[in-house]
Amino acid sequence: MRRIVVLALAALLCIGIAVVANYSKQQPGSNMVETPATAATPLPKQPTAFGINVFGPIYWSRERAFMNLVAGAGWYSILNGWSDLDLKRLDREGALPSLRPGENVAVVLVRPPRSVREDVAIRCRYEGEGVVSGISTANPVASPGRFDFTWHRETEWTHLRIEATNPANPIRHIDCREADADPKLLFDPAFVASVKPYKVVRFMDWQQSNSNAAGNWAQRTLPSSTFQAGGQGVALEHMVALANIAQVDPWFVIPWNADAVYVENFARYVHDHLDPKRAVYLETGNEIWNQAFPAGQQALAEGRKANLGKTDDQARMRRYAQRSVEVFKIWERVYAQEPKRLVRILSGQHAWIDPLRDALAFGDTAAHVDALSSAAYFGQTLLTEPEPADTKDLSPLFPKLTASIDATMEAARQYKQLADQHGLRYIVYEGGQHATYSGKDPTLLARLNRDPRMGEAYRRYLAEWDSQYGDVLMLFHSTSPIGATMAFGLAEYSGQPLAETPKRKAVLDAIAAVSRSPR
Repeated sequence: MRRIVVLALAALLCIGIAVVANYSKQQPGSNMVETPATAATPLPKQPTAFGINVFGPIYWSRERAFMNLVAGAGWYSILNGWSDLDLKRLDREGALPSLRPGENVAVVLVRPPRSVREDVAIRCRYEGEGVVSGISTANPVASPGRFDFTWHRETEWTHLRIEATNPANPIRHIDCREADADPKLLFDPAFVASVKPYKVVRFMDWQQSNSNAAGNWAQRTLPSSTFQAGGQGVALEHMVALANIAQVDPWFVIPWNADAVYVENFARYVHDHLDPKRAVYLETGNEIWNQAFPAGQQALAEGRKANLGKTDDQARMRRYAQRSVEVFKIWERVYAQEPKRLVRILSGQHAWIDPLRDALAFGDTAAHVDALSSAAYFGQTLLTEPEPADTKDLSPLFPKLTASIDATMEAARQYKQLADQHGLRYIVYEGGQHATYSGKDPTLLARLNRDPRMGEAYRRYLAEWDSQYGDVLMLFHSTSPIGATMAFGLAEYSGQPLAETPKRKAVLDAIAAVSRSPR
């Protein structure tokens, strides 16, 4: 029964992400772009590069980023039934200082990729005093400071259970990983290898940008914290470490509510610790144009209060411009000696550029921006307008999918025109297929995304981007299971064979082709 509850929770979370991601991406818009009074010289075509949005480290994403399987754990309180644990009860280092009378706590672990193919011996180490056991763990052996068990191949979810903890010396710094693994290794080497081919890695989900909860430096997640999947996001130190190890440019999404102390400390840490050969891509908030997100709602309220525009779109997007410039100016001071390492980004809705054009024209915004960006998805209406009557045969869908790529590329032209007029870059913050389905066939999305012809659609999409535009296109996203209404992940789980991931294979082939092309 507990397994069913966890699976149901994962499904609901997938649905929530799908609904938010699909909000209002089909707004009609004009392709007319006004020319500024003094047009800048357009940049020459930039070399094509592909990047990736990494998904959050939470256990149900099935992406194993950290060696410690508890880093993305899900926490549950067991007291007269199971319920989500209030994460505010965890301390700064991800430990639970005390249990309530009669309470146990269960921690569902990220699944190690090897366990899909074979039984795996797991060793959990911890500090402190208490009683630790397991749920769905085979061959359990408990000893002070350690709990060993076998993760059977057929077991999807496994829990570490804390039955008692000493408040004077609570269980803390829990670390679970393969018994034969290096206990000091931070990231799964396979995960590092999976992001290494990309030029840029966007940390929007690692930063929990859509929850709009972070922004106080004193409350940020510490690198010493066991739990890295909370509302404050992954520790900055870990994001910089991944960029350095994988040799990729980081793309940070600065929290909307970040105060000046947070922004400056963030910027200075990046400046002092990121490989100096690496550029830094910067946004303030994610999809502020999107009213499904709390930051977008807050920007609208703040814009209205400050009377920044006659319409809601003007008020929201001018506040977005204002807030972005506030953040960028701090980074500009920190990088005063290396300004070319910064890529300051203003983002808008792909099919509706007017609000972004207004934001760019607000005050001195354009002087503090290096690139315009949009989410160049394709296939949004493939399964909805009209919904296919017969879903057994996928063949009629792929010509429509290909046609949607052409429409996506044409819509991108307005962004490129606006960028050219201001001498800016045009890049894509999210891209890939965006087929949405809520019909009766529960197998349709899986079959569509696993079909080799989906891989061919990606090849066409990436080739068109390379041919028509160039510069950075960020795929959304790295790894996640197929959801109830959408399927964004290039892979469904860490360690999935490349032959089973037509989207990911097409992307890697495109990266190789771009790398070989003379420039």
